[in-house]
Amino acid sequence: MALRDFRLYVLLAIAAAARLLLQMAALPPYAGLDEVYHVARLVFVAQEGRNPTIDENSMAGYLASSMAGDPTRMPDFGSVGAKWPEIVKTRRILIDHHVGRNYVRSNIESQQPRLYYSIVGRIPGHRTQMSELRDWRLASMIFSLIIVLATAHMGWKCFGSRGIAAAALLVSLPTWLTLVMRASNDAFACALLALALAITASAPSRILGVAAEAIAWTLALAAKLYTWPVFVAAFVFWRRQRASMVRIVVVIAASAISVALTVVDLISRTHNPLGILAFDAAAGASAPQGIRIVDMIKITIASGIWTSGQHWNALTPIGMILFAFPVAVLCVLGLRRAEARPTVAAIGAFALAQVVHAAGYIRRARAAGVALPAAGKEGWFWYALAPLVVATIFPMTLLPLLGSWLIGWDVIIHEGALFHDFAGATSPSTPSWLFRWGPLHAPFTADLSHVAIGPFVSQMIALRAIHVVAVAVLFYDALRRRD
Repeated sequence: MALRDFRLYVLLAIAAAARLLLQMAALPPYAGLDEVYHVARLVFVAQEGRNPTIDENSMAGYLASSMAGDPTRMPDFGSVGAKWPEIVKTRRILIDHHVGRNYVRSNIESQQPRLYYSIVGRIPGHRTQMSELRDWRLASMIFSLIIVLATAHMGWKCFGSRGIAAAALLVSLPTWLTLVMRASNDAFACALLALALAITASAPSRILGVAAEAIAWTLALAAKLYTWPVFVAAFVFWRRQRASMVRIVVVIAASAISVALTVVDLISRTHNPLGILAFDAAAGASAPQGIRIVDMIKITIASGIWTSGQHWNALTPIGMILFAFPVAVLCVLGLRRAEARPTVAAIGAFALAQVVHAAGYIRRARAAGVALPAAGKEGWFWYALAPLVVATIFPMTLLPLLGSWLIGWDVIIHEGALFHDFAGATSPSTPSWLFRWGPLHAPFTADLSHVAIGPFVSQMIALRAIHVVAVAVLFYDALRRRD
């Protein structure tokens, strides 16, 4: 790698680290998308040295107390919903305790593959409720930084310095930030997936390179089930690269073993080979209702545009159009110019997998007489594909325009809205024309000192300034080149 390219990677790392730290600094306790359940699984592994089954009690009592609204414990932001502003005004948020070892009920996240929890759950040093949450979120931040750098490597292989610059925009996708900046297995799984894709895109031919590719895919497929359909991108890369049969066989064999071992583990701890509630035997039939398929699609789109953890579709319909439509147009124009067959194949396979996932929950909803299934409509899962999209499509757009648009909305969405939601200064009873929670505030005025448990909470403006300046210098340096 040339020194000038190394300089771009350094600028990218600075920008991404500042933006990720900004998000981590602002997060209140248990910030949604089942973070408290993932923490409970980590706590069980940390204290018991093994992974729980789906039926045994594995939810720690102090976490159950947080979820139940115990005023002596930190509140569970993700499940409080519209009562959050009232809670912020009437009680302390940052309440620390030593952790206990009693378990009061089963944990739905026992359905997840074991790899992440077996590694991260054994990180030593957790003593209190706040320290464990900070440490596990910091691990997610490190994994997220790996995703950004792997995305940059893919972009660099395809488009040179433009690809590195495009990777900086990953940290301004609001739903991606929500997905990865929590204590959960998502950042870990997405990091392994991004590494696997980056290595495959590099077309390794030597023994060590092929071994690294096989190991990366083995770990990615063992980390989370939504990595499985993305494996189709490897076949497209191999075809374009005219990969050797030995390389293909080695990677496929290692991946098949990984999937088989994951299935065996899930069978041993859950009720089915995929570990997903949707594929358990359906409950006895109740009064049937028509499934609200259109509503499921609407929720998927809305939560894909912006999921904030506490309220899935946080933008109003006008806000969604204003934010997402120009991005979609620029990406479609870029898609016409880019060589994006791996991305298109991965999107198609992922869409098929999500349809199967939704069908399982629809079957259960019909059996229970429920019109809207409990799951199968999660728009945030699609951000497992973000590294591929950013690396292969973003560089062929009008990159300065796309970057200005995404970073501008990043400031509006987070400093103007979400961080005030965290601070308890907004409510769904006073929505704005852009956001379902309102009113809309001036950016950089949220006081998070009493609700956020992340580090650097007093340095939010400085972190944003570092992020914006580093991205601006990165874009200037990268886009003036002709590579």
